[in-house]
Amino acid sequence: MVINENMIDNFTAELEVATNLVKTAACLHIKGRENPITVYQKGVLDEVTSTDYAIEKFLVDELLQKFPDDRIISEETHIAEITDERTWVIDPLDGTSNYARKIPIYGIQMALLINKNPVVAVIYLPELEEMYSAAVNQGSYLNDERIYVSSCGDLNQAIASMGDFSKGSDRAEKNRVRLAGVCAIANHINRLKMWGAACYDLASLASGKTDIYLVYSYDIWDIMPGYLIAKEAGAVFQQLTGEAFDYTATTLIGAANIELINELLELINYREFLDNSTTN
Repeated sequence: MVINENMIDNFTAELEVATNLVKTAACLHIKGRENPITVYQKGVLDEVTSTDYAIEKFLVDELLQKFPDDRIISEETHIAEITDERTWVIDPLDGTSNYARKIPIYGIQMALLINKNPVVAVIYLPELEEMYSAAVNQGSYLNDERIYVSSCGDLNQAIASMGDFSKGSDRAEKNRVRLAGVCAIANHINRLKMWGAACYDLASLASGKTDIYLVYSYDIWDIMPGYLIAKEAGAVFQQLTGEAFDYTATTLIGAANIELINELLELINYREFLDNSTTN
């Protein structure tokens, strides 16, 4: 996508709006934790809280007031197909199960997409008071300080994190793919973490706290905000089967600096592990 100077000016304004909105919305997170949290089941092993709905409504209402011609895609109430139009993608509470159990690893995230590509993204981690932000071709920031992915070039020293195992009625096949990835990488890295929130995974990657992120085709509200922030910080995204990044791919995706991505592709025969694994 070609970006001109006028577009960058617009993105700067929209980044400011997004940053202010998620920080304001975070007050609902903190307030919601002061009382017993009501958890609903929206699917097989898939939880949602009243806080999810309250924050989503606030963000959607405010965005449509400021940008009435924009589309909205959000996790709970505005699920739609992605198009080339200007579209805000919202995850009002990423890490719902953590939040519901008072584990302080969760966040709010949103991104603006144009032509299906994220051009503005913010992630706010309320418990840590960390605001991650990025606009295309302008770098990534943590609380207004420029951030970069780690410079680790030795896979054996790398700290990786991985997305949760799948929930839902089709989880067996998806989890087979994840387990193949764990088997393929386990003997080649230092540590493997599972935080339970994509926003935290990708924020940690972007700021150099971790070195590698492994993910299996998240929904766009899970992956797109952190994708732009990590990419602007220097991360490379690659399917471990060798194909180019595609968030809809039904295989494992790795994100890291270019040296570690190349090591992953050279040293790990992920496809062999995948082909040799069997469903239960």
